[in-house]
Amino acid sequence: MKLILYFLAVIHGYILPDLPKTLPPLGSTAREYTFNITRSYANPAGFYRSGFLINGQSPGPAIEGDEDEWITVTVNNFTPFAFTIHFHGILQKGTPWFDGVPGLSQYPILSGDTYTYHFQLKEQYGSAWYHSHYRGYSSDGILGPIYIRPSQLRARPYKLISDNDEDIQEIIKMERTPTNIIVDDYFKMPMDDTLLKMDQYGIDPLCIQSILVNGKGRVYCHSELELRNSTEKIIDTMGCFRDLFSNGYADLRNHMDNYALENPGFSSHCSPTFSDIFNLQIKGKKWHYINIINAGAQYTKSFSIDDHEFHVIAIDGVFVIPEKVHQIQISSGSRVTIVLETDRQMHNDTNRPFLMRFAAIRCPQYIEGLALLSYGETHYTDVYAQNGFRVQNLQGEINGGFKGIDIPSLRPFEEKTVKTGKADHTFNLFLNRSGVVEFTMFKDGAKLPASSELLQPLYFQEPEVSKYVLDSHIKHGEVVDIIMNNFRRYNHPIHLHGHTFRLISYNNKKSFKYNTMEDALLDGFSIDSRSPCFDSILVPPNGHAVIRFEANNPGIWLLHCHNLGHLIGGMGAVIYESLHDIPEIPQYLHDQAHVHNSLNTFVSGILGTNHDTSYLLLN
Repeated sequence: MKLILYFLAVIHGYILPDLPKTLPPLGSTAREYTFNITRSYANPAGFYRSGFLINGQSPGPAIEGDEDEWITVTVNNFTPFAFTIHFHGILQKGTPWFDGVPGLSQYPILSGDTYTYHFQLKEQYGSAWYHSHYRGYSSDGILGPIYIRPSQLRARPYKLISDNDEDIQEIIKMERTPTNIIVDDYFKMPMDDTLLKMDQYGIDPLCIQSILVNGKGRVYCHSELELRNSTEKIIDTMGCFRDLFSNGYADLRNHMDNYALENPGFSSHCSPTFSDIFNLQIKGKKWHYINIINAGAQYTKSFSIDDHEFHVIAIDGVFVIPEKVHQIQISSGSRVTIVLETDRQMHNDTNRPFLMRFAAIRCPQYIEGLALLSYGETHYTDVYAQNGFRVQNLQGEINGGFKGIDIPSLRPFEEKTVKTGKADHTFNLFLNRSGVVEFTMFKDGAKLPASSELLQPLYFQEPEVSKYVLDSHIKHGEVVDIIMNNFRRYNHPIHLHGHTFRLISYNNKKSFKYNTMEDALLDGFSIDSRSPCFDSILVPPNGHAVIRFEANNPGIWLLHCHNLGHLIGGMGAVIYESLHDIPEIPQYLHDQAHVHNSLNTFVSGILGTNHDTSYLLLN
């Protein structure tokens, strides 16, 4: 039809706007997905509240494809709300404007609108995931797994797991159809309400109701006996710590009804639920290929399986030198791929299931998510009964005699080395809490504006340098270092869009004392050429992380904390990379239906200029 209109226009002496570019490119085919997003009122953790569904389910359907294949995702918004979809871990090489960040790469998809994403699974493989990057709606159900099957040319680490050819062939077969386990932090209220309490009353959303595993969970309550025996902290029956001084803001609690607002540590009395939980049935198979995604908006998780060991083979979609362990810690946004060997002869009782545990750690709440590993067809309901040895306790602390591993200690399997000299550009970031619910990456306290996702995308503007933009004219092929020191007692899982990076320095107790890596090298510091490779890293309190990446993906990229409250509180930065090399943006993206926002003027006209309107501009 557009071609007909075009030729008619030529005949009549005028030309229509440029026709959309063909994506995928001519001669290529794409694996196509359609996401119908709807609103629902459901009880995945045994209590009812509103949320979202993708094609009638949450988590949504898995996006799967082969390395270098093109993907097309058409999103139909059948809800009253706006949102975007970000493809977390997808590099978006050649299509940076499909990264799904509102106010940066696109306008939010309006109610009743349709939006189509096109991207290539180029130069990457392994586990990723997708989620809303708007107003925290990922925690309301807009999320799902992505899996990219490695090409035949990729080196694989399976011979380091077993020297048996039959085992290796079975693992390769399982690699084609892995099990995806996506773990989410589930709040008592929808995120709009949770974030409104955060902004209006300074309530950091630290207390969750349940940890969902593949969309299923239960509410676990702490007994009065457990509370009386707790000597470290005062906690409520949800296991939430009560901080009477609000982490240094002593006056905050004196001006509100803590119990009515359910401040952390003041939750209403917990009522346990007994809903279904996820059950992984192994059905006689010896080897299992499992991608574990921590999609939670709040907590790092310690993962273990009672009575089992497993091989860690990949982190953030990159093969690592395998480690056989009982436990691994997974920060928000990260993905871990494991190979699990199951053998009835290795266990005393395989007629009962084993518990898979996801304990929230480094956080002000005692809570864990549970799922089942079953050797047979079972309908076991007493999920709290232990079968075999228990690797970790409720706080995620590993029991004696078992082996755990932290992600920063894992090295990439492929011999792709990082440059060990000085960087072309260095950015020093200071992760800090600057207010009750305000967070920053910058020494001067600059924050990613709360209203940014409602405004014209940066890709559609002339680039400007502002306080939250990292820009020193990065050119293609240059090396960029980002030094991140954490000066508060919060953990910050930092995620970089558009890249995998190398972790060239890390310490969970000390700050990085140099202004640049060049200064460190002159002082005798050395960079490991096989440094770990990730796209997310947890920067611990009073510790640091130094990441290095090559500017090989022109675009405008977001660097941010993946703790939802911290991002909404301002902990984010924008990276301008090789702006002159960014591919031309298809015209139809400019023409997306959207609202021209001038919210401060609009709100002040209704409420008056003396009102604080910031809560209406939440991310």
